[in-house]
Amino acid sequence: MTALRCIAFDLDGTLVDSAPDILPALNQTLAQLGLAPVGLEQVQHWLGNGMLMLLKRALTGEMQPCSVDLQLLEQAKGYFIEHYHQTNGQHTVLFPGVKEVLSELSQSYRLAVTTNKPRQFSLPLLESLGIAPYFSQLVCADDVAKAKPAPDMLLKLAELEQLAPTQLLLVGDSENDIFAARAAALPVFALSYGYNHGQSIELSQPDLVLDDFRQLPQAIRQYVQEC
Repeated sequence: MTALRCIAFDLDGTLVDSAPDILPALNQTLAQLGLAPVGLEQVQHWLGNGMLMLLKRALTGEMQPCSVDLQLLEQAKGYFIEHYHQTNGQHTVLFPGVKEVLSELSQSYRLAVTTNKPRQFSLPLLESLGIAPYFSQLVCADDVAKAKPAPDMLLKLAELEQLAPTQLLLVGDSENDIFAARAAALPVFALSYGYNHGQSIELSQPDLVLDDFRQLPQAIRQYVQEC
């Protein structure tokens, strides 16, 4: 059972550039807590490990926060959820070619989204951008015990689709996607333009690195032929 049947996509940094909407929500949160604002590049580096880790990084200024005041974190979470509900989708855009490629791939494969973004933000965003109908499954951080880089999300998708992991392909942009795919024993392609903590995605050694989403159909055709 090795024939490719389903293609899973990360969301932020892979399909969409969402940092311009996350930034104002985060800065409004920090302002309410009496903390200094941050810039767009910093937020891009902090993204990829889910909402709580983003907030921990913003509260401490550390990429790997050692200690966070739990009461402060819970307060920040409430503020951020309130603000992000207002900004989500305002300035988020699809990366070039995403809609056209999804339309093409959906003719041959089942498509899914596996994202560390909570469902309350993910589904409205997919709907507002007009790409929700392309996906048969949406697996979010709050649907599993552990988000990426753990394999739970991908294994849940395989279960939902009744497929072996080898029949899935993950397309992502960060080391979290690569590590999750390796742990779930499935192939993974990566986009070089996404959010990967300021590091080259090649360092995480995905099966293939693409610079443009529009290269994906040909890359998949070649992958299928080689398998």
